[in-house]
Amino acid sequence: MKMKILLIGGSRFVGPYIIERLLNRGHDLTIFNRGLLQSEYPIGTRFVKGDRNNGFNITERFDAVIDMCAYAGAQTENALRQLHFDFFLHFSTAAVYWPIWGYYNKGKVECEQVLEKSGFKYASIRPVYILGPKNYCDREHFIYSRIRNNRPIILPGNGQAGIQFVFAEEVAEAITTIAEKRAVGAFNCAEDEIITLIDLVKTMGKIAGKKPVLRFNPSADGENFDAAEFPFANENMICSNNSIKALGVKFRTLISGLKDDYENYYRYVI
Repeated sequence: MKMKILLIGGSRFVGPYIIERLLNRGHDLTIFNRGLLQSEYPIGTRFVKGDRNNGFNITERFDAVIDMCAYAGAQTENALRQLHFDFFLHFSTAAVYWPIWGYYNKGKVECEQVLEKSGFKYASIRPVYILGPKNYCDREHFIYSRIRNNRPIILPGNGQAGIQFVFAEEVAEAITTIAEKRAVGAFNCAEDEIITLIDLVKTMGKIAGKKPVLRFNPSADGENFDAAEFPFANENMICSNNSIKALGVKFRTLISGLKDDYENYYRYVI
């Protein structure tokens, strides 16, 4: 069924994958953002330039709103008050489970609390660490560049924390599916596999064809980790993906996703 959808944000990383899917499935798509990174979108979309913090000034009604860029409760509250819709999908994060993430955790928890009290029909999607081409977080590029240039990779703590990942295209598919089904609830978005930081780096070394040089920083354990030294904390981050898979969303294996992204993208940008 064709839907009228408003996408708030959507100019980078996961956003273009969402736009591609919504258009391919025949939906009527309006995109609202500041236009700082992009102001021209594919045929079939309508772009509205604006800053959410200054108000939306959109009067039409949507079947669904997909909010990709709310980081504080007040932003979600303003969107709920100013927009007209039947269903609201908030792009949250699995970081809501772990206070280690400080202000990011606090802001996203606030957004979900506002939605819970709102009385609107809504969902929150909670991705774990997201990987993929053009990742604006320096993750894969950080690790591959050090492997290929024989630079030491300094892991926080003992590097034995178990973590999960998900790829940008999979997150986009999950978001599109939730919006189309107007499925209510909180949906963790993660692959089945759990891997340690050490094994992740070793796996990426095999993909790049070089053995990584590993070092450890015990003082950077847990909440003391330094993202400038290594992009992932030595903190177990594991959650169930049963709810999102029950909607029909499927995930690749971590190794296949890493290989595809390296061969098609990261090999050429490092």
